[in-house]
Amino acid sequence: MQVYNIAGRNLSEVEEKTIKHFRYYYNDKKCFALIGDYVVVLLSDDNANNLEKLKQEALDNTSQLLNTPLDFTTYVMDDLFGLVVMNYGIYAVSPEQLSEEEIATGKMNLATALTVRSLCLEACEAGKIIAINDQELKNF
Repeated sequence: MQVYNIAGRNLSEVEEKTIKHFRYYYNDKKCFALIGDYVVVLLSDDNANNLEKLKQEALDNTSQLLNTPLDFTTYVMDDLFGLVVMNYGIYAVSPEQLSEEEIATGKMNLATALTVRSLCLEACEAGKIIAINDQELKNF
């Protein structure tokens, strides 16, 4: 597994935590681009080991999201964080574990969901790739 640091700076604690979240969610078997503190773009396995194609795919997906209706789905994950899934493989994890009520009902409340969705939109509008997790390579 390889993480390409595209930002050219040390990754923040939050960025590293987000990479760990999504590695866990994807069982260390998917390529993804970190585009915001809590936001990733799922990438095609077909582009594994090709950094330029992975970067282009991430940018294409974020651009497409901004030009379509903003549908999203929410999930309560087994690590007690919330997950927002948007079109074009854009995902965001909640900054904090969900409330006891959200965990008990298995549903994110609307305020939490909209807050996390806004993280997706802000990251897509920024149009920057921070890092790419390439599952095909073995070094980290």
